[in-house]
Amino acid sequence: MDSGLLTQAVEQIGSKHINLRSMIVIRHGTIVLEKYFGSFTATQPVDVYSVTKGVVAALIGIAIDKGFIDNVNHKVLDYFPDLTIANNDARKQVITIENLLTMSSGLAWSDDTDINKMMNSGSQVRYVLDLPMAAAPGEKFNYDTGAPGLLCAILKKSTGMTPTDFANANLFGPLGLSDVSWGTDASGLETGGFGMKMSPRDMAVLGQLYVRGGVWNGKQVVPASWVKASFASHIDPLMQDQKRSGYGYLLWLQTHGAISFQGMNGQYITMVPDQDLEVVYTADLTGENFQQPYDVFESYILPAAESSGPLPADPDGDAKLEAALKALN
Repeated sequence: MDSGLLTQAVEQIGSKHINLRSMIVIRHGTIVLEKYFGSFTATQPVDVYSVTKGVVAALIGIAIDKGFIDNVNHKVLDYFPDLTIANNDARKQVITIENLLTMSSGLAWSDDTDINKMMNSGSQVRYVLDLPMAAAPGEKFNYDTGAPGLLCAILKKSTGMTPTDFANANLFGPLGLSDVSWGTDASGLETGGFGMKMSPRDMAVLGQLYVRGGVWNGKQVVPASWVKASFASHIDPLMQDQKRSGYGYLLWLQTHGAISFQGMNGQYITMVPDQDLEVVYTADLTGENFQQPYDVFESYILPAAESSGPLPADPDGDAKLEAALKALN
């Protein structure tokens, strides 16, 4: 990678006062740049917010591969025959697992108002299932932090294990991640849309798993076909102004072939498989600054990887990068 562009990336973070907690750049499986800010460290768990959603999607793929769930076209209400569900019209009855994975359930959900209501309701499952319908399933994108909670309930019903136990056995365990925690709602079910804490290094491992097509240490942890499907655009979120061009299985498709796990306040696992490149950010950013880490990635880090041919020798390149990093302290 072009160390001059990496140096510029670090300088931009300082000059624009981007409130990062960590930044890790990985190329061809090697960490080429790693920086922690303030008191944050490589192994300190942080709240990754909606990155949790992408983990839930991975668990669904594993559950399908292991035969616990038949396929993504299974009707969601089939898993809840014991519940009397409000607003149960014909549209709600045909919501599928894939609709939940692609934010296209049609449920009348608003993140601005419904997250707190859901968490105060006592059961994310009942709250989400009781919502009225606003559209036919698959018709339109609507970002829904409640929908992955239904996926957690489906995992629990299908596997007979809590999502945490299933993840430890089939995802975190094989990846060697032993310090991931996951919050629950009042009913004791893991919150599918948020609530997970992991370290920046653990986030990097998760991203590398996907960059490598679901393989870790020679083992197919997540099915290759599931990674491919997760990276495909299933619906247009109509958010190109935020450099989001499509939506996969609870993952954002972005400019330049990038795919991202994204969480509130600037938590990113951004992957460019064609470049064998991954960037992890943790941050504490306000809403209007959420995109700043991706801007740095787009303007400096990706071009540093795309530089073709041998780069001119710069005997002071490492020293310049080290000086830029120290200037951020």
